[in-house]
Amino acid sequence: MKKITEYINENLKIIVGVILALTILGVFYWNKKVLDSPKQEESRSEWAEVSKNKEASGKKKAEKDEDEDENEIIVDVKGAVKKPGIYKLSSKNHVSDAVASAGGFTEEAERKGINLAKKLQDEAEVYVPVRGEAETNHLLETKDNTSKTVEKTKININTADLTELQQLSGVGAKKAQDILDYRSENGSFQSVEELTKVSGFGPKTLEKLKEAITVD
Repeated sequence: MKKITEYINENLKIIVGVILALTILGVFYWNKKVLDSPKQEESRSEWAEVSKNKEASGKKKAEKDEDEDENEIIVDVKGAVKKPGIYKLSSKNHVSDAVASAGGFTEEAERKGINLAKKLQDEAEVYVPVRGEAETNHLLETKDNTSKTVEKTKININTADLTELQQLSGVGAKKAQDILDYRSENGSFQSVEELTKVSGFGPKTLEKLKEAITVD
């Protein structure tokens, strides 16, 4: 015991120095841990916020792309379909969708040559010819005239039926019926100019139709 006491007395300064050094190191380590903890938490929060923003941005971009890919378009469906007219469709639709919207083909429809898989464009015109009509295929025009068009034969207003008359630009079911009624009451048209005697067909309308109709 005496030897231990003597050893401690001889090395007291060293022992105290070691204890003091350990204490300082402990305090330093503790302070560093306390200071780093908020930074780590802040870093985790920032990372979570960045991830959240990226995810939100990705969703918005996907929604925007989807909106850009699918827009409402207007298509004019004419000819041998059950319900000719103007229809609102999607830019993702095809000619088959336009025909379906118009009630489908009539029994007189000439389906040969019609590309039902063709994608529609805004302000397009889909024309379904009548069986036996001159080979016109279908007419599909766009506002910028980029689609291929096929020249249409003139329509004989003395022999055309209700469906054929509606193939004329600006002629709907009512005007087509007016032509048939006039023809029934007055006989065949003697000239294309006589069309102005039918209600709704003035000189301006005749000028537009002159190159598309005949009485021969």
